[in-house]
Amino acid sequence: MVWLLFLHIGGLVIWAAALTVLLLLMSRKNRDGLERNSDGDILERLFFTRLASPAGLLAIVSGTVIFIVNRQLDSWLLLKLTLVTGLVVCHVIAGMLILYSTRSSAPSIAGKSASLLLLVLLLLITVIGLVLVKPGQEALLWFW
Repeated sequence: MVWLLFLHIGGLVIWAAALTVLLLLMSRKNRDGLERNSDGDILERLFFTRLASPAGLLAIVSGTVIFIVNRQLDSWLLLKLTLVTGLVVCHVIAGMLILYSTRSSAPSIAGKSASLLLLVLLLLITVIGLVLVKPGQEALLWFW
């Protein structure tokens, strides 16, 4: 069970760091400053597909296995899963921004990336705080 927690926390840390760095890179670059490798892929796309997505998948799969093994369903866990769903949506939006930035007529995505970065950081802080506090059933009556 400890190794599952290690995989889950490690995957979450790598996913959060990769998504944060990716959005920082995207918010600081303009359309003309995209770096390309020999295959023609932009750096952000490689970072997204080779690091952020696998780490996110590892965090979600290991968290699901922990959920199945523990057979525990608390209201704080449902709230955490809702927040993680928000992170997944932000991850997908980041991927769409990467694809959008490759268009020849696309305007700068710096503002969108910065806004998405703030939302991701807010969700991450909320998830971490919720997991550390683990409020009781009576504290989350509004949610249940």
